[in-house]
Amino acid sequence: MWRKSRLKETKPEETIQNLGPMISEHRLRRELRILHLTSAIIGLAGTAIAGVLAVWRWLFAYRHYGPVAIERWTSPALWTAMGFAVIGLIGLISIRRSRGLRVNLYAYGMTFHRGRQEETLLWSQIVYIHTAAVRYGLSSLAWGAQTTLELHTNDKRQVRLTHALTNLSSLAETIKRNVYPNLLAEYRRNLNQGDAIHFGPLLLTIKGVQQGQQFLRWQDLSQVALGRGWLLITPHEHSQGARMRIPANLVPNVDLCVQLIEHLILNQAENHTVTPKA
Repeated sequence: MWRKSRLKETKPEETIQNLGPMISEHRLRRELRILHLTSAIIGLAGTAIAGVLAVWRWLFAYRHYGPVAIERWTSPALWTAMGFAVIGLIGLISIRRSRGLRVNLYAYGMTFHRGRQEETLLWSQIVYIHTAAVRYGLSSLAWGAQTTLELHTNDKRQVRLTHALTNLSSLAETIKRNVYPNLLAEYRRNLNQGDAIHFGPLLLTIKGVQQGQQFLRWQDLSQVALGRGWLLITPHEHSQGARMRIPANLVPNVDLCVQLIEHLILNQAENHTVTPKA
């Protein structure tokens, strides 16, 4: 479940010592383990049976009708064998990729395990968190959804955790609860020093928020909301600015962005000092 990252060998005792006590453990979902194993067994068994049937039909056609009839008699069984082979191959690849899959969350960081490999991340190393939910279906008729959590570290690694892990929502909340306070403190220092903060297409400064050529002052803003996959920044009715509408998946740390904007709107009437709550 990792992309663009190099998995490194680390010693388990060093991981426990550096990361503190373990908070929770998340493994491959049981239903997915069963699905992968079932796909492999059905695929391999179906391939063998269809292969035997193809050989029998080949011999039967050759003996009774000659070489001309072989293709017509064997093609259905061969195509069936190929279909089962694809199913079996997908099952085997899934089993291999998810072998030993486990994510452990600790007081000061997390580890990712797959087979004999292990990767360690400290909470202080995570600088961006992307959460995305994809629904499958048409309009309101949705038959499934897949949630992914992407973590970006300060050493350019990208970690992608998917719904294949147990209790992904709880895992995501635990990560955010440990990462966001550090990031809020950093954003507070940057804004107090007059620096700008980038949240994807958004630029937050001590004076306001900017998206492309559009700029809204904090005193002109009425509310910020997150829903249905969109980040909405709405100005007051008497303001000349237009509402900003940004896809939430383009905004890293979108929950943190909403919290920071809300605080800046509330504090604008008092002063320009930024002290967001953790």
